[in-house]
Amino acid sequence: MEKLKEVFQERFRDNYLERILYSHDMGVIPSAVKKTFNSLPDAVVQPVNKEEIKQLVIYAQTAKTPIVPRGAATAGFGGAVPTKGGIVVDFIRMKKIISLDPEKQTVTVEPGLVWQELDEYLNRYGYTLRLYPTSYPGSTVGGWVAQGGTGIGSYMFGSFLENIVAVKAILGDGTEKTFAGEELKLIYGLEGITGLIYEITLKIMPKKEEIPVLVAFPNLESLSALMDSLENANLPLWSVNLMSPEFVKLQQKAQNHYILPEDKYFLNFVLLSPTQKDLDSLTATLNRFGGQLMPSAIAQEEWNNRFYPMRLKRLGPSIVASEVLLPKNQTWRFLSETKNKFKGEFAFEGTFAAKDQITFLGFLLADERKLNFPLLYANSLVVNDMAFKMQGRIFALGMYFTDYAEEFLGKDLVTKILGFKQKTDPSGILNPGKLLPPSLDKNSPLKALNAAMKSANFSKSLLGGLGKLLGGSKEENDHGKAIKGLPAEMVEESYICAQCGFCRTNCTVFMPDPWESNSPRGKWYLLNQYVRGEIELNEELVSSLILCTTCKKCDVVCQTNLPNAERWIGLRPVVNEKGYVNTGLDLVKDNVINTGNFWGVPKEAKNWMLPDIEYVEEGEIAYWPGCWASIIMKNMPQNIARIMNKAGVPFVYLGEAEGCCGLYHVLGGYQEQFAEKVRENYKNFKARGIKKLILSCPGCFATFNENYPEMAHHLGINWDIETEHVTVFLSRLIEQGKLKFTEPLNVKVTYHDSCHVGRWFNIYDEPRKVLKALPGVELVEMQHNREKGLCCGLVASFHSMPTVAYSGQKRINEAEETQADYIVTNCAGCGSQMNYTANALNAKVQQKDITDLVCMALGINDIFDPTEPIKNYMEAAVKLLAPSCVMLKK
Repeated sequence: MEKLKEVFQERFRDNYLERILYSHDMGVIPSAVKKTFNSLPDAVVQPVNKEEIKQLVIYAQTAKTPIVPRGAATAGFGGAVPTKGGIVVDFIRMKKIISLDPEKQTVTVEPGLVWQELDEYLNRYGYTLRLYPTSYPGSTVGGWVAQGGTGIGSYMFGSFLENIVAVKAILGDGTEKTFAGEELKLIYGLEGITGLIYEITLKIMPKKEEIPVLVAFPNLESLSALMDSLENANLPLWSVNLMSPEFVKLQQKAQNHYILPEDKYFLNFVLLSPTQKDLDSLTATLNRFGGQLMPSAIAQEEWNNRFYPMRLKRLGPSIVASEVLLPKNQTWRFLSETKNKFKGEFAFEGTFAAKDQITFLGFLLADERKLNFPLLYANSLVVNDMAFKMQGRIFALGMYFTDYAEEFLGKDLVTKILGFKQKTDPSGILNPGKLLPPSLDKNSPLKALNAAMKSANFSKSLLGGLGKLLGGSKEENDHGKAIKGLPAEMVEESYICAQCGFCRTNCTVFMPDPWESNSPRGKWYLLNQYVRGEIELNEELVSSLILCTTCKKCDVVCQTNLPNAERWIGLRPVVNEKGYVNTGLDLVKDNVINTGNFWGVPKEAKNWMLPDIEYVEEGEIAYWPGCWASIIMKNMPQNIARIMNKAGVPFVYLGEAEGCCGLYHVLGGYQEQFAEKVRENYKNFKARGIKKLILSCPGCFATFNENYPEMAHHLGINWDIETEHVTVFLSRLIEQGKLKFTEPLNVKVTYHDSCHVGRWFNIYDEPRKVLKALPGVELVEMQHNREKGLCCGLVASFHSMPTVAYSGQKRINEAEETQADYIVTNCAGCGSQMNYTANALNAKVQQKDITDLVCMALGINDIFDPTEPIKNYMEAAVKLLAPSCVMLKK
């Protein structure tokens, strides 16, 4: 492997935990099944261009080492799972958009690009995708080429194959080949057994308005006739989805959100820029067939949820899934027979794969820890068998259904694929065991699995070969109880995580260093392996589990609504109890204890008060600036105090009692020290008669709101202090007419939502109202804003300084694209990061706190410039934290 280390350097990993994370896909593989082949890779590499792929292939030829290509592993058919060790090729770093051709309406991209990222790019130029998979937020373009199939938009545009212009790949002999026309069938849907894809050209279309129409039916007996009628009506129908009553019931229960009747079948039609005549025609047809139109707001909500079919996994915590393709005229029969067979326990969602075919995704709730899981798992094969009897087929072959290759692909095509592979990959290094059955692949590592699948014979012998293979002799676990010191809810959630990967490219710490161990789903998988006793707690595992900026970007997109950020914070006291410590947070803990602030500077350094500011010693309202603002960005507290004076709002200045909120005790898991901080601050507040805090710092705001009530309850304290963030406070003052702006600013600004004000507390509108109220201010949004806003990354300084730098640069680059004069912040931490990064990059856009602009509009001009102290403290932080922030066993 030394040669690979030389080529890939930091993009090569062979540590045990990383290899575990690349040994599975989205599906659950029973442990007994995994024992029949070697799913643990020897190493993982992340290429950045085709030359590196070539070098890898040449190495693998010589070493006779298998190569397993991997997109985002968002399927459950085993295509990205190793079968005899080898090298997993993760294409996450190959995600460039190579070219957009408006004339031909095509786009050329690298394989690791996520569908949502591609679509967002196309939208900026007035284009969009013709079709995409329901895994759009997490899956990759190359992954769908390798997997094959249909998705949203297939009603109008057919399969993905019909929308591909060309695919470029490196073959098993190291040569390059472009696949186009009929030759696409030698690469499409073959899981990389004939080549490693490095470039794809696909068809796109001009962006049009998407109008969803949701219709309820008491039954679907007339579905085929209904769809025939709609097809003949020549409507701009782009996508058609179906939901069974069982699916609706489970989805609503999982979300505790009930908007649809649970005894109906639903069809969701999506039309592209329809005319009123089109909509009237559709409505008339649906009425004729007994359809009941749902309100447009509900139709839009369901359309917005199209990427989240696995919400129901929260009720499992496991699921058994089955995916089949059926003729539309067999739909009612299929749904009726599966309902009778499984007593309504299988929930189905269908997507039209063409005008005459539907792809059904079925879910059966299960618990892989229970003794009956093997038989429930085998029920997915029963569903497949029922589909076969109705002229249907399975959705993909992967590694489980290789014996059906000739039925799936056709005998002639299988012969061509086999001949092509033998010629270009004579050593059989490309993804061995996939698609081709052992009868055609004598070296297949899946002979035992294939034999068991055959003996099961899809429902005739479920207690035979497959039943024995799946096992079922383990003891029941103690569900709902803590295991290995982990809270019960965290244990349960380690099973609930769907491993869908939606979190990956939304994760602040994953994108700068995109290894699975840095992703939220990777953390959940490792935690689950720890719960199962497969791995032990050590410094490497703990480092992975607590590497989180608590930005909650993953929470927003999580398929199963896991409270990720809160769980990683909640995990820290657990690892502390087991003797692990983050040296950076430990240093800050000592600073707070010894000096009362994050930086460990003397109390006098926190004196931000100015002689012209009026305040009171006692009163109901107090202003709390936080460590960063009071020490580095003194403009923030000074501005707020002056604004309060202008508005006639008396406030308490705490002076030396203005300590730390204890946020970093929380982040470090130091419960005892945090408890002491809660006691101390509560005592000070009560002594001054304070009933409400106005806060600048989002971290302080989150701590007082989230952590203080809980800790106070634990301590027997009646926490009755109200809190309000300064952006909400300013918005309220403006609405009440208490601020009169006299100075037009004549600037263009863009606004950065801090994580602990935005995603934590949904405060998005108020700061924007403030900016829009200022005379001469034009507000333009960055590409990622509101709940999708990027994290500044500063909290990662306790784990990874490169992540801090990457995050700051990415945000400033987005701000530059808006051509704004200022990137406006509401947080001293975010403000310091944006200020420092903008100056380091010599960016045209500069940072301003929102209170700076308010003061300027009020005619207050002697505003403190924090640029120099920010530079000094940020550089000091790099020197202080970069060499010391590691996880250590005490």
